[in-house]
Amino acid sequence: MQASFSGRSAPAAARGRSGSRSATVYVDCKQYDASVRVKGSVKRVFKYAADFEHLPEWYPGVNSVTRMRGEGINLKNTYTVERTIMKMKHESQYELIDVAPGRKVVYSAQSPVHTAVHQLYFMEDPTDRNYTNIRYIKKIQLRSIAGPLQPLVSGALSKIPEEGLSNLAKLLISPDTPLSKIQLDPDDEAEEIRASKPASGWSWQSMWDGLGLGGASSGTSVISARSSRVVDTLGYYAILGLDIRRVAKYSSDDIKAAYRARAMEMHPDKVSMDDSAAQQSATLKFQRLQKAYNVLRNPEHKRMYDSGNLVEELVQ
Repeated sequence: MQASFSGRSAPAAARGRSGSRSATVYVDCKQYDASVRVKGSVKRVFKYAADFEHLPEWYPGVNSVTRMRGEGINLKNTYTVERTIMKMKHESQYELIDVAPGRKVVYSAQSPVHTAVHQLYFMEDPTDRNYTNIRYIKKIQLRSIAGPLQPLVSGALSKIPEEGLSNLAKLLISPDTPLSKIQLDPDDEAEEIRASKPASGWSWQSMWDGLGLGGASSGTSVISARSSRVVDTLGYYAILGLDIRRVAKYSSDDIKAAYRARAMEMHPDKVSMDDSAAQQSATLKFQRLQKAYNVLRNPEHKRMYDSGNLVEELVQ
């Protein structure tokens, strides 16, 4: 894990009621930047780490988190966070101000002693899809704290981003990883299965070739392990409500009938226009349904999909 820290502080003068100059105080403005590689797919890690209700499990000094408004990981969610720093307890108010699902979440925070912006960025590890790279940027400004306490508070805060990510990495690699309890949407589950699938399938032929034994004789039947069973890599059969075990029995008419039935159930018009989030979710799911139908109704595309050779969403 690597972390870098940078910051600046600006002095200010505090005055008593009489207007006379008293002890010098500081409003300290700093930015802390840390990064870590953790075990887990990017969607699961995001859904866990971006939800501030899980903070007490890995973030240093957090005693409890109470959700005050909203649900899931959505804009305008607010939380009350109780923390202990340097044996002193204080309460902060957090609000989710920016989110890009699976990629970024930004929270603002304020308390009697500070204001801050927390930015978490998530990226699938390019060398292994079962790991996620996280970058944590924290910008903080301390409110007028007496001079003698300033270095102590700043020093304590500077260690938190790196320590927090270190705790998170240890937690996610443990046998009791909380990621096992994270529920993904069916589409995301299907995508995760597809992502974990090797780029090329194993077969008896590839084993013979690898051993230098050449091709099988004309009288020998070579069976591909990849094509011996159908894997619903993109969740197309699931979203149509079709049983993956009966794929060979489904005709084009069966697939069309399944699509029409699901289209009636999932059409966005069935969702209240007043609920923009529900409308957006319904639209995305309906588009997914249409993609599934467009692939499976085409005999050639269906054959490729059933054999595991069609692993990208080629039909828009």
